[in-house]
Amino acid sequence: MKNYIIGVDIGGTKSHLALFDTEGNFIDLGHWGCLNHEGLEGSFEQLDSEFGQFVNQTLLKHGITVDQIAQAALGVAGVDTKAQHGIVSQIIKKHGIKNFTLANDAFLGIPAGSKTGAGICAINGTGCTLAGINKEGKMLQIGGVGVLSADMGGGGYLGERLLMAVYCELFRKGEPTLLTQRVFEKLGITSKYDYVEIMQEKIYNGTFDIYKAGPLIFEAVHQNDKVAANILKEIAESYSNGITCMIEELEFPKNEELHIVLAGSVFVKGEHPLLVNSLKENVTAKNPGYNLTYNLLNVPNVAGAVLWAFISHHGKSGSDYYDKICTQLKAN
Repeated sequence: MKNYIIGVDIGGTKSHLALFDTEGNFIDLGHWGCLNHEGLEGSFEQLDSEFGQFVNQTLLKHGITVDQIAQAALGVAGVDTKAQHGIVSQIIKKHGIKNFTLANDAFLGIPAGSKTGAGICAINGTGCTLAGINKEGKMLQIGGVGVLSADMGGGGYLGERLLMAVYCELFRKGEPTLLTQRVFEKLGITSKYDYVEIMQEKIYNGTFDIYKAGPLIFEAVHQNDKVAANILKEIAESYSNGITCMIEELEFPKNEELHIVLAGSVFVKGEHPLLVNSLKENVTAKNPGYNLTYNLLNVPNVAGAVLWAFISHHGKSGSDYYDKICTQLKAN
C-alpha cells in the first residue's frame, strides 16, 4: 500500500492542504476558506465538521484513504494556547490522522523560508504573530491573541488605525491626513458629522471591510502622507521589538546566519516598501553583530507544513526536500 504526506495551512481567510507521496512527488493542492475556529460561527464544532470535509474531499479524489497518510503537519491559526492545541489535536485524531505535528500557522513560515529549518517568522496578514525555532528545536510564539499580546499588525489592526486617524483629524485635533479624504470619497460621506453613523452602517452591512482597508494606508504613503507613514513605522517598531525579544529568548548565536522570514499579505503584498524597510532597519539596529538574513516568503505557507511533515517522516534535514517541494507548489 502506497503512503502519503500531507501538509495543512489553516488560516483566518483561506486554508490549503497539500498532498504528496513519500518520495516528494506532488499529488494535489486543496483549497478551503477560513478554518480558524475564532473566525467560524460554530467555533470548534464547525472546524471539526469542515476539516473532515476538506481532508476527505482531497483524499477521495485520488482514491486515497486516511490510513495511507504516513505523516502530517498542520499549521493552524487560532492555536495559541495549550488548551487550543489539545482541542484541535483531538479533532485531527478523530478524523483518522495518527502521526502529525501541530503548531500555530506562523511556525510554517520557518521551514518554508529557511532551508535550515530554524529562524524567525513574522506574520502580518489577517493576523499578527511571531514564531521562532532555534537549531535545538525550541519553539516560541509571540503575539497572536490580540490586545492580550499587544498585537500591532494584521489587516484588522491596519483598518482600525485608519479609522482612528480619520476620527482624530475630525474631532480630536489630530494631524490632517489624506486618509480622511480617501475614506470620505470611498463611502460617499460629505459631512464629518455623518462619519460615525455611516461608517458603522457600512461596517455592519459589509460594504466596508476593516480587514481589507490596509491598501488605503499604503496609497496614502505613496502620496507622502505623514500620518499613514507613521502608522506603518509604529507597526515596524512593534515587530522589531518582538523579534529582538525572540532572538534573546531562543538564544540565537551571533556567529550563525539567522533567517528572518516575513510572511502574510501585508508584508508580502504591501504596496509601499516603507513597512518592510523600517522593520529591517529597526531589527538590525537593535541586534548589532548578528548575521541577519531577511526573506520575503515567496512560496505558499503550506510548503512549510509539507517540509515539516517530510522531516518528521524521514528524519532528515528539510534542505533535502526543499527545492523539489517548493518548486512543485509554486507551479500549482
